[in-house]
Amino acid sequence: MRMRTSLNLTVLAVIVVILMGCATTSGSQGGTGGNMPDWVTAPPADTADFMYFVGAGSDSGSDEAAARQQAAGDLVSSITRFLGVKVTSETTVEAKDSLNQFTSTLSQTIQEESEARLGDFRIKDSYSERRGDLVNVYILGEYDKQALLKEKARLKALFQELQEAVSGPEFEGDRLSSANRYYEAAVQYLIAAVAASKGQIDNADVKYERNMTKAREAISRIELMKQNDNLVGNLNEKFVQPFVLKVSARGMPNDGGLSGVPVKIVYKEMRKTGRAGIVSETITSDENGLVEFIHPVPGFVGRETVRMELDFSASLEALEDVADPLYPQLEAVENMIGDKEVSFVYNVVSGARNIPTAVMIADVDNGGTALNKSETSSGVLEVLTQQGFSVGTIPASMSLLQGPDTDLINQVRNQYGSRYSRVVFGTVGISDFREDDKRYMVKVSGNIKVADLQTGEILYSSGNMFKSAIGQNLQSAMSAAFKQFGKTLGESMTRSLP
Repeated sequence: MRMRTSLNLTVLAVIVVILMGCATTSGSQGGTGGNMPDWVTAPPADTADFMYFVGAGSDSGSDEAAARQQAAGDLVSSITRFLGVKVTSETTVEAKDSLNQFTSTLSQTIQEESEARLGDFRIKDSYSERRGDLVNVYILGEYDKQALLKEKARLKALFQELQEAVSGPEFEGDRLSSANRYYEAAVQYLIAAVAASKGQIDNADVKYERNMTKAREAISRIELMKQNDNLVGNLNEKFVQPFVLKVSARGMPNDGGLSGVPVKIVYKEMRKTGRAGIVSETITSDENGLVEFIHPVPGFVGRETVRMELDFSASLEALEDVADPLYPQLEAVENMIGDKEVSFVYNVVSGARNIPTAVMIADVDNGGTALNKSETSSGVLEVLTQQGFSVGTIPASMSLLQGPDTDLINQVRNQYGSRYSRVVFGTVGISDFREDDKRYMVKVSGNIKVADLQTGEILYSSGNMFKSAIGQNLQSAMSAAFKQFGKTLGESMTRSLP
């Protein structure tokens, strides 16, 4: 097996050419012509202290520099082949003034840019010859034996570690899958796929695809089964029942469940601002494969859903940055997980529909004077009646509406307490109007409250709501604005009144 490391052999060979180009005297060291040294055809045998490597290069165009480049590259390749390393990546080094500097730069470059740290190395001899236009160059390298063997052992251990980063989790995934523990098996397969996605082992893409396929197969076996549905809750009260899900798998004996499976719960919750938000939490299945979720006290009225889905977020996070060619496999796993979800339907109701409620709302102009209109009350009544509320109107008293809330509540209780238990009260006034190209725009606003006549408690406050409308004349625009304000107010109360 081979580890991939980095070195620009072409640049390194150029260095050899520069540093050895001047060594053209007779003799074996830097020799040219003459008797061919024995080491060219029979490299020196390893000693107790050193190992020897020969690099050879040729050029048929009489270019000795090119031949030396090939020889330098062949020498480095010989060493890395012994180490079990294939140098493939690129780096850059600067030419040095001596062979020792070259050797030092080579060692430093390998240490910084690759897994093969070629220390304790030197070029011991070189030889070149010409045969017509053919130039042959040979380089003899000497390496400290113990250092090289230690490096080889280190790379072997590293390679084994990288292999086991895939094979270990994959083997564990197979074991878990055979024991019907499919969620845990899928997690192990995804861990193996993460290791394979790094691409530092042979056939990494094959191993990545294999483990992602196994992960999909394991996930496909998991089943989420609702144990109840269509629950009913009361506004501002705890749910009587939890939402119950069973995590199981096809072929499980005796309808057994999968324990220890994290399930993500997604649901609606009213925030302190009065606006709805989507929140989530994760619950792990118990020894029977059951997940029980108790919905927080609902602060709204109406039909909603709770969604439950398998939670693989921790396992998938490490795969988010996979290379583009690997992404389709990741997408296939994500789609498989997305198919494993269920939704519970529930309905939150309020007893407000059965409580007799009076409406006292005055429409006023921008100066606070009551208008001869009751459009806001009409809009409120229309919506509340459609929703099944027991509701009616009482005459709007400006003196009460402009005074303290307690005085209004007491007066309405004394006068209408036998008929009504609650009162909707307030004023809605014109806050802006304008004419634009023979069309009128009117904006109205107000804060409407609902009070319990017996306790005096304010059960609802709309806050400073506003509504705008456009009409062909001022009167039609005003009527439309007040009416729409009333309808919006009514819809808000049906969702919020306890």
